[in-house]
Amino acid sequence: MKMSSIVSVASRFPNICRELQKILPSVSFHQVDDIEKDEQFFKSNVIVGDYHLLGPHIYNLTNARWIQGTMAGIDALLTHIKPDQPPPFPISRFSGKHFGHLIGEYVVANIINHERNMFEVKENQRKQQWIVEGKNKEPQILICEDFEFYGSSNFGYGRRSAIDLKKHRHISRYFNKDGLIVFLQSCDYIVNILPSTMETRGLLNGNVLENCKGRGVVFINVGRGSIISEETLVKAVNEEWLSGAILDVFEREPLREESPLWKMPNVSIHFSSCLRSVSKAKDIAEQFKENLQLFQQNLPIPMTTRVFQGLLEMCVVVRIKLIFTLYS
Repeated sequence: MKMSSIVSVASRFPNICRELQKILPSVSFHQVDDIEKDEQFFKSNVIVGDYHLLGPHIYNLTNARWIQGTMAGIDALLTHIKPDQPPPFPISRFSGKHFGHLIGEYVVANIINHERNMFEVKENQRKQQWIVEGKNKEPQILICEDFEFYGSSNFGYGRRSAIDLKKHRHISRYFNKDGLIVFLQSCDYIVNILPSTMETRGLLNGNVLENCKGRGVVFINVGRGSIISEETLVKAVNEEWLSGAILDVFEREPLREESPLWKMPNVSIHFSSCLRSVSKAKDIAEQFKENLQLFQQNLPIPMTTRVFQGLLEMCVVVRIKLIFTLYS
């Protein structure tokens, strides 16, 4: 590295230091075990770390020039940021193609399971019931790649007034906040990947999901739980505004034991399982390598957050309208 510095790694992800060293053998990495007692951590110009570990020390990192995070959401960091005093160094989220691949696999797998009625099949097994009746669907070829290539339309929703659809070719139609109602009336699956910000908290609260009624819409949440309250979710499913929900995150975590969501047959609860990938440390290392090259060349680093605004650079809710023919 040009700065001849040691990269400090403050993370609880298993094997992350090993994966970083493997992919960047010429760089010196230092594993941080006890931040408060670690002198090298505070000397480092470049840091790879978990936000909840870095947050309490963010204003003491006087030598830091760039931080690579290990998660997509920066909620744990924002609680330590003063709005009128942003950190003087960029902070890059773990996102982009690496995190997107993990999220994409998770979403596609759950949609396939739902369409193939696998959740009900598993419940029948638990009850030791031999039931062959159920949802009858024409056989289809299911391959996990891109929805839009196989008879589906991808709708985007975000804070921007508009986006260039030629640049974002995977999105066939884009809505902003003014178009939320039409957005909700148009889809078979709603996939939330929004972060938690002042603009997104409670976005789906109240009766807004009533606009989905009659379509058999399934809500998949892999963004942040604050977009919808537990009470609203329960009501939306009970009132059949939603035909089901696949939940990776919640308004309050851990989900309370007495929550009705636990026992609702058309609700699946997964505890952020999509993020617990055996390849996660390797993915972080690969993204860090790409970003490090950009940093050394003084080039813009993708997925770098503007933490002082409490917003992510790219906040988009993807909404997928699925027509299952040949689909990936």
